[in-house]
Amino acid sequence: MSHEREVAPPGLRRVLQDVVHALEEEAVATLAAWLDIPVPSGLWGRDLPEWINEQLQRLPDPKVFDLLEQALTSNGMWGSSAYDERVNKILKEAEIALVMVDGSFLEDDEGAEELDVQDTTVRPLTLLTGKYAAARSNWSKALTAQKAGDDRQAVALAVNTLEGVVKIASGQKDINSGLRRLFPEGERTPLCQAINQLHNYGSAMPWVRHGGGQKDVELTRIEALGVVRAAAVWIVMLINLDKEGRF
Repeated sequence: MSHEREVAPPGLRRVLQDVVHALEEEAVATLAAWLDIPVPSGLWGRDLPEWINEQLQRLPDPKVFDLLEQALTSNGMWGSSAYDERVNKILKEAEIALVMVDGSFLEDDEGAEELDVQDTTVRPLTLLTGKYAAARSNWSKALTAQKAGDDRQAVALAVNTLEGVVKIASGQKDINSGLRRLFPEGERTPLCQAINQLHNYGSAMPWVRHGGGQKDVELTRIEALGVVRAAAVWIVMLINLDKEGRF
């Protein structure tokens, strides 16, 4: 068990409480099943939410993390990312080096806590809001695929997200036209070329988008992670430039 899960902030317990209560008439039976205890009998009205709250207050801190993750990821019933922003704010305020992505807790990359920086690949999630919100789902799925070891899917979704951000920022229908609009000829042309090269490189990797099934070439995990991280850097830069009115 990660030492980051040893102490649950009070706010995290409240999120878990909200998640369980959202199950409504299924809340008591579902919580009992998760805790492996008998379903109580003879409870009515206000007794039901009080029983739920009592069980959740008794949970040891590490179990709060485990149960919240289980609740948000079981059966695909939560859409996962609905609670991410709320949970991540609580974790940040408590200085806990975890982030929630699609309902799952992830540890920051090795060294991230020591350097007091957030994992590069997680940063876009905080920026893909407003007019960029449509691209958030692809990035969230890319991180989920990466965590599951599906490097091909992670790379494909990462370059798709990058392409989507370029098109949103530029108002163009394709990435090439979009990059030319954002970075016209001049001293910023190398930025246009670098983003385009990453997009083309990722898209042409074995089994990814245009890469096809190259029997003798394998997509290495290190290479895939490098592409995802590089895409994250460009996504963050593009959105921040847009916010500063540079486009």
